[in-house]
Amino acid sequence: MCDIFPAFFFVRKRFMADNTQKFTVFDFFRLYPDDDTCLEAIFQLRYGHLTTCPNCGRARKRFHRIKARKCYECRACHHQLYPLAGTPLAGSTTKLTVWFFAIYLFATSRNGVSAKELQRQLGVTYKTAWRMGQQIRELMVAQEATDLQGVVEVDEALLGGVARGGKRGWGAANKTCLLGMIERGGQVLVIPVEKRNGATILPLVQEHVQPGTVVNTDEFQIYDKLPSMGYGHQTVVHSKYQWAQGEAHTNSIEGYWSNLKKSIRGTHTFVSPKHLPRYLAEFSFRHNHRQQPAQMFEKLLEGCSRCH
Repeated sequence: MCDIFPAFFFVRKRFMADNTQKFTVFDFFRLYPDDDTCLEAIFQLRYGHLTTCPNCGRARKRFHRIKARKCYECRACHHQLYPLAGTPLAGSTTKLTVWFFAIYLFATSRNGVSAKELQRQLGVTYKTAWRMGQQIRELMVAQEATDLQGVVEVDEALLGGVARGGKRGWGAANKTCLLGMIERGGQVLVIPVEKRNGATILPLVQEHVQPGTVVNTDEFQIYDKLPSMGYGHQTVVHSKYQWAQGEAHTNSIEGYWSNLKKSIRGTHTFVSPKHLPRYLAEFSFRHNHRQQPAQMFEKLLEGCSRCH
C-alpha cells in the first residue's frame, strides 16, 4: 500500500507547465518509469478533483493503492476506485508503460506512427499494435478543431491510389474527396466528403467556421455564396496561375495538403477510406499542437482517463 501523492506527480506537473518545445525520451522514462507510476497518473487525472471520498465523505488523502487490483481504497470505509474502469485501457493485458510509450510516440512523431513501427518499438504483436494505434487515433478524433475564426482558407483535395484508366481528377475511381479548413497560423480541420458540391461543402463551412470570418478560396463557384452566408470572401484564380492577390491566397491549406499526402505515403503507404477519418484526425491533431509535444501527450493522456 502507498500514498497517492508521490513526489513524481509534482515533478510531472511542473515539467508539463515548463516544457512546451521539447519532450525527450529521457523525460518520458523519468516521469513514467513503471506501471505503478502510470496508474497514479491516470488516477490523478480522473479523480484528482475529489476532495473527499465519494462514499463516506472523509478526506481524499486517505485513499491508498491496492496493487493487486490496480485500484485505490479509502482507509475509512474501504470504498474502492478503479482508475482504468470505463477507459480505453480497461481490460487490456498490455502493460501501462507500453500504452504510455505508444502515446508518447504519437505525440512526438512528425509524420505519424504505423502499426509496424509500433510493433517494432513496443515488442507487441502486429494485431495489438494496430488496435492500440486505432484507439489512440480515436482520442484525437474527439479533440478536433470545431470553431475556426480569423482568416480561414478553405480548399478541397483528392486522396487515394492511382486509378488505372478511366476518368482522371475529380470523380476518378479510388479517390476520396477531402474538405480542408485552416486558420492562418492556427488550427486545421479536414473532413472526407462524398460530393464536391455546394450542398455538401457549404453546410460544413457554416458548421465549423465562425460567422464574420474572412474565408479565402480558389475560384470554385460554390464559394460565391459565402458573402450571403455572413462571411467575408477573398478569391485567387488558380486556373490562371494566380497564387496570391494581396492578402488573398490558399497557400496554408495547399502546404498542409502536401505534408499530409507525403506523410501518408511515407509512413502508411495507403489508408483505406474506412479508416481514413481517424488518420486525418491524427494529422490535424498533430498540426494543431505542433509547438507543444508535452501538452499533446498530456491531452492524449487526459483522453485515456475519460470514460467511453
